Amino acid sequence: MNAAFRAALRGAGAIDAANRRLAFIVRWGLLVNALLIAGNAISRKLFGVASSTMYDVQPHFFAAAVLLMAAYTFKRDEHVRIDVFSGFLGPRGMAWLDLAGIALVLMPLCLAAVWVTWPDFVTSFVTGETRASRESLSRFPAWIMKGMIPLGFLSLAAQGAAEAVRCVAHLAGVAPRPLGSEHPDRHGFA
Repeated sequence: MNAAFRAALRGAGAIDAANRRLAFIVRWGLLVNALLIAGNAISRKLFGVASSTMYDVQPHFFAAAVLLMAAYTFKRDEHVRIDVFSGFLGPRGMAWLDLAGIALVLMPLCLAAVWVTWPDFVTSFVTGETRASRESLSRFPAWIMKGMIPLGFLSLAAQGAAEAVRCVAHLAGVAPRPLGSEHPDRHGFA
């Protein structure tokens, strides 16, 4: 294996590790969100105390978890493939199909999403915008939730780049590309 492929595969491994750590944090964040929901329900039912900020945070927190877990789902090869040919393709055909999907759909979508959402995040951060509006009295900083959108799409784009490296390495005969049930991350959450 030449040095360029080794370096690219090491970079792909580093992206994997970063997305694995992010997914681990988000997993615990989902537990915190469940406790928050339970605490809000108990507080409201038993003590008659309700917090608009806590109610406002709950759905946004869950949406952020979905966005941030997309890259890890892609990494584990658990994403949905909507194609009629994948069942008939061998490993090389799947590598070509995945590479085309990454280049033609995933990367443009992720980069467009970051391009569109980044300015709103920056404006929200700089101005100190909160979630307070006519519908909500929440003082929760809006930039936190607005920042999850570009972060989620950036992590998904990075994972797409890592998977593209693996496709190219597989097509060049340099490295195997485990898919489906033989994928090492399918055997447990690291």
